[in-house]
Amino acid sequence: MQPWVIGLVLVLVAGVGIILYGALSDRTAHRRRVAELTSVPDRRIPQFSPEPAAAPRYLSELQARREPEGAAPGLSNEERRRLRDQLDRAVTVPLGYASRDFVTDRETGWAVLDQPAVLVCAEPVTSLRELVGLLEKTLLGDRSLVIVTPAVDADVLATLEVNRIQRLLRVVVVLGRDPRPVDEVCAATGARLVSRIDLQAGYVTDAELGRCERWVSTDRRSHVVGPVD
Repeated sequence: MQPWVIGLVLVLVAGVGIILYGALSDRTAHRRRVAELTSVPDRRIPQFSPEPAAAPRYLSELQARREPEGAAPGLSNEERRRLRDQLDRAVTVPLGYASRDFVTDRETGWAVLDQPAVLVCAEPVTSLRELVGLLEKTLLGDRSLVIVTPAVDADVLATLEVNRIQRLLRVVVVLGRDPRPVDEVCAATGARLVSRIDLQAGYVTDAELGRCERWVSTDRRSHVVGPVD
């Protein structure tokens, strides 16, 4: 075999080897890049634990409706005596609370709120969305809230009941379909009727909300005690 043929064969063999080496090297680098992209990062992620998270603990219906341990007791005998004197001078309307779960003093069956904001709804409350904006303002302002409404959806009522029982909200829902006592509440507190559209839009200003020094409800009637000083 002539020398130039031998040289050509060597060149071809070397070229094929280089091509194979390049292909294998490229495939290895590609696998490494894919592994880097898909593997868990080796750096520590704040507030992340690779251990399985514990299963969440949910409250049962019975637990949710049980007052928390250490909850503040009801009124003292002296406070009840003074409050009864105030009720004699209060504006009283035949509108009772929607549920005994709003009661704050078990001995008397009263739902008592000090210096509450008073929302008077022109229409029944049908979804929690209608109240979310106002409830957020109430929480941020650390205020109590009276909701006077012709009717309230059962799920909305249950949500407000549990939040009251767990001391997350100071709230009472009062049912009133008769326009005459509702008008008396507006006159005594300065509240204005608020439409469902305004509630859903979150357009409820302080000018629409009523005020009073104290609100006391039973299952049959409510008492508006004095204006806020």
